[in-house]
Amino acid sequence: MKMKLQLLLVVATSFLMTSCGENDGSIVMKVGIGVPESHFEHKAMVMFKEHLAANSKIDVQIFPSNQLGADQEVLESMRLGVAQMNLPDPAVLGNMVKEYNLLSFPFIFADQKVANEVVDGPWGQDLLKKLEDIGYVGLGFGDFGFRHITNSVRPIEKIEDLKGLKIRTMQNPVHLDVFRTLGANPTPMAFSEVFSSLQQGLIDGQENPLKNIESNKLYEVQKHLTLDGHVYAFVVFVVAKPFYDKLSPADQATMQDAARIAIAHMRESVQKEDAEALKILKDAGLKVSELAEGEKKRMAEMVEQVKKKYADEINPKFYQSLKDEVAKAEKGE
Repeated sequence: MKMKLQLLLVVATSFLMTSCGENDGSIVMKVGIGVPESHFEHKAMVMFKEHLAANSKIDVQIFPSNQLGADQEVLESMRLGVAQMNLPDPAVLGNMVKEYNLLSFPFIFADQKVANEVVDGPWGQDLLKKLEDIGYVGLGFGDFGFRHITNSVRPIEKIEDLKGLKIRTMQNPVHLDVFRTLGANPTPMAFSEVFSSLQQGLIDGQENPLKNIESNKLYEVQKHLTLDGHVYAFVVFVVAKPFYDKLSPADQATMQDAARIAIAHMRESVQKEDAEALKILKDAGLKVSELAEGEKKRMAEMVEQVKKKYADEINPKFYQSLKDEVAKAEKGE
């Protein structure tokens, strides 16, 4: 009910804003993101907004901290013309375009360089094009860094330490099956519900990149952080296709440039801000442990069958091409 009322209010203000925009020739573009203003993704979107303001009449309005709803809700509202852009995790898009689930597979990318080369290359561009069939346009992939596990029960230093822990995951079957295979009790929920659920003890832990953990102050309701880097996280720059198609070719090109500027900022920020976030988390009292390479290898081996199962269901040829591109990037080809 709360979301419906919120949506109605946004629709009402949308008409007012759009009518105002038509009078001065500006085009209103509402962007819903999940992170707070302290996150580097928000700064990247400010840069996106500034580039469009300086080079077009597109008026970007940024709504951080899920003000327009969780990613899935914003994507749906984009179909109605209520919002025009969202930056969801690939796992969210995987519920609509199954191939996006491949980016949620654990232990695919060894490092940021390999991950970026693959999504910027032919494989990533083919993946972006798949959004057009369902009414969206993909502008590119922004980096969030490696995902790590936090919890309030015990340190996780080996796979067996995950047994029985209620770990929040995204509402995605691949994530659920991976954590189930590792012995945890995965609990899917929207990120907007995570802090209160941890606070109330409804879940024991969660998994996210370091900056997400720090900027959302999850250290206030967690005790342990395990640096395991099980998934390299992206967000996808997604625009509503009907909105995008109405733009002039010049404005479309300017928007692509704005996305490249924002993505470059996110990529530059990941390593620097992850290091700063880790220091803040340690200073806040989180007990930090790093999963040994041997345990990471065991973990990767345990979930290999999960990856094969979902790859066969999703698109085995596309998964093989992903692995081929990863191998090329690792060799520097």
